[in-house]
Amino acid sequence: MEECPCGSVFPYTDCCGLLIRGSTVADTAEDLMRSRYTAHVVEEWDYLVKTRRAGERKGLKDLAIANEGVAWKKLEVLHSSKGGQGDDEGEVTYAATFEKDGKTETLKETAIFLREEGRWVYCGERSQPKITPPKVSRSVKPFVRTGAKIGRNDPCSCGSGKKFKKCCGR
Repeated sequence: MEECPCGSVFPYTDCCGLLIRGSTVADTAEDLMRSRYTAHVVEEWDYLVKTRRAGERKGLKDLAIANEGVAWKKLEVLHSSKGGQGDDEGEVTYAATFEKDGKTETLKETAIFLREEGRWVYCGERSQPKITPPKVSRSVKPFVRTGAKIGRNDPCSCGSGKKFKKCCGR
């Protein structure tokens, strides 16, 4: 039997396949996130629509078009917080590797999940605060020469009679 694309050691039919077929519901936010990744891999667009927050469901056609030519390769769960049996919300940070147009890329996201009518649903990505680099002020003024430049072979300005390069220019 084929291992589940979500990264577990269980076969697809006994893992995410149960959720995608509707035989059972996800126990945790992470379980739902893993099954949604698997739905991308096996192109179960209807499941992705059903597990989206009620007011944010998109049509099947949009999902299929957006994922055309994408080959999902690997899922890595980086962090989960809340999203357990007694919680009503949760976050899962993950990295999903995929290939498109011969290029391998990684999608990294912190996904938000809520319980709606006792079931976990995907609500979207947590927005990351934009970091603006501080403005650099130029309080140091550039050096401006007021007199003529002393050449290396000119007599030294200290009056020693030596060339500048052999005296003060070292």
